[in-house]
Amino acid sequence: MKTLIASALIATAAFAGSAHAMTSPSVDRDAQYIVPGADFSALSAAEVASINNIVHGDGSNGEKRSQIKAFLQ
Repeated sequence: MKTLIASALIATAAFAGSAHAMTSPSVDRDAQYIVPGADFSALSAAEVASINNIVHGDGSNGEKRSQIKAFLQ
């Protein structure tokens, strides 16, 4: 019985991991808070990662806003 439960848990974890890998990355909600009204819809995965790095990096929200706006232009 324990083996069956362990096998089911492993299969579930593997499926969840592969399903997560197939979804496209999304811009962190904090970016939408920092730059309200910005259009993040046409970004590539690499651009989304760059914006998320800006959001979670050092600096004030004003500095982050300037960096994200410059990135989006």
